[in-house]
Amino acid sequence: MAQVLSQDEIDALLGGLDEVEEAESSRSGDEEAPQDTNIIPYDFVNAARMTKVKFPAFAAINDYFNRGLRSTFSSILRVMVDSAIVPIEIITFKEFLKRVPVPSSLHIIKMEPLRGHIMMVIDPQLVFSIVEIFMGSISLGKTRVEGREFTSIEQRMIHRVVNSILKDLEKAWQGIYPVSMQYVRSEINPQFAKIVQDDDAVIVSKFQMDIEEMSGVIHITIPLSVIQPIKKSLQSSFQAEDVEDPAWKQMVLQNLRVTPLEMVVPLGKSVITGAELLDLEVGDIIQLDTRIDDLLPGMFDGQVKFEGYPGLCKGQRAFKIERVITNPDDL
Repeated sequence: MAQVLSQDEIDALLGGLDEVEEAESSRSGDEEAPQDTNIIPYDFVNAARMTKVKFPAFAAINDYFNRGLRSTFSSILRVMVDSAIVPIEIITFKEFLKRVPVPSSLHIIKMEPLRGHIMMVIDPQLVFSIVEIFMGSISLGKTRVEGREFTSIEQRMIHRVVNSILKDLEKAWQGIYPVSMQYVRSEINPQFAKIVQDDDAVIVSKFQMDIEEMSGVIHITIPLSVIQPIKKSLQSSFQAEDVEDPAWKQMVLQNLRVTPLEMVVPLGKSVITGAELLDLEVGDIIQLDTRIDDLLPGMFDGQVKFEGYPGLCKGQRAFKIERVITNPDDL
């Protein structure tokens, strides 16, 4: 049989509910009091808007890294390597994986102290060309890529190159946010190299490498979730330092060494009349204003750079340098 509550019992129940609500409100007020200023709120609803945000600092990072990449490849491979930066893209990780061919040289990297992983992808044709150069081949780009995997020897060779690339990547980040690149592992199949979920956004930086007649691309893929803590630093404008590029310096010096120059050594001067010039015959002697033991100037483009003596060396006309002229006032 159901029991019917009296009016006094109903009033007592309602009064108890009011006391519970007051206690909860007072307790929530106490909990909101302490606030940590180091905590940055994360908006899950508007997180996707980062894909439309520009990161000017990445241009400076990629420019610095591109110069280091060119120098590293030139020194390791002992050939002249050229590289170019392709504008960055912000796409989903799933879309990026669709562009990666199989097999590819994929390398998972940890950016300490940031959380998460980034990925470096090297085109298979570029990998095989690097191996061919290490093996002494003079014909690049002839290796069949489809239907084969990298051997253990090829993986060790490319791992050496990757370690050098990571050093250049660390230097490129020093001006923005100092990081330490820690090599984690390598993969061949993109399905086993998922660093984030398929729908997560990633920043893709591409570097076109040209080695003689062969070309390939190196991708640096960084999830937006990894750079979220330093987003403000990447959004600010950054002016890269003008650093010296050793590879280009070496190329300029090499070209200067093989540039042909015309050297002129005046033996002396003499003043004669027009009648004396018309009377000159084969075997006549013209008295010059210099002596046999006088130093003669060695001139390039009208500028005196050396002083020395003319003569013969192995049947060829020669000039023996006795003095280098660094200051025109020394003449």
